[in-house]
Amino acid sequence: MGRFKKKKPRRDKETGQERFRIDDRVVSKEEVLAEGVRLSDHVDDHGRLLYMDSPALGLGQVATGIDPDTGTLQTTEGEDPMPVALFEPARAMMARLPDSEPTEIQVEGAIMAGLRRFPRGIADLRTIPGWALHRLADDQLELRSADGGIYSRIAIPSSPDWYSAALHHRYVLCFYGPQLGVRTPPESAPEQYTDAKRLEEFRTARGRGLVAGGIIAYRNNR
Repeated sequence: MGRFKKKKPRRDKETGQERFRIDDRVVSKEEVLAEGVRLSDHVDDHGRLLYMDSPALGLGQVATGIDPDTGTLQTTEGEDPMPVALFEPARAMMARLPDSEPTEIQVEGAIMAGLRRFPRGIADLRTIPGWALHRLADDQLELRSADGGIYSRIAIPSSPDWYSAALHHRYVLCFYGPQLGVRTPPESAPEQYTDAKRLEEFRTARGRGLVAGGIIAYRNNR
């Protein structure tokens, strides 16, 4: 399955012109369709491996239940932390209807294929039937949709502890979107892009509806 699905034209209420953007540049529908075809064949994205309690995500621990005697929320604290994989496409493809918030076409495609939007505030993270995260023989990670198609692939430095945690949990929390705090902004040096700044970008993207995610079954193909 490719990332791009043909969408109904979105037109400006006053001018009748369609509104599409690629990398914040206004483009025509034809350019969007051409870029969509290219992206369907190009699934290599930027990525990062973290854990759920990373300060760059601000998610805390996995809740496992509530103590019936005290009412205290129970978490996985003390156990291996839940592994997280971030998939950040190099280009954003934005579309906007008049009087509505902009959407990102690749994120919307992921949601249409089964992932769930991950907004600010209360978010419903759950296992995504059919989707799988495959570790390949060369340590690349492929995020595959329910039909077996590759939605995104990342090449990251080997991380034995992270792989061990993924094997332990058998699932990985995966996020997909163009602003997850993976890439260092052009105007910043790597050491300047702190966890606090990565967290700010991630939260901003969540607030704009630009993050899709879910708990994905892990497959070790080594």
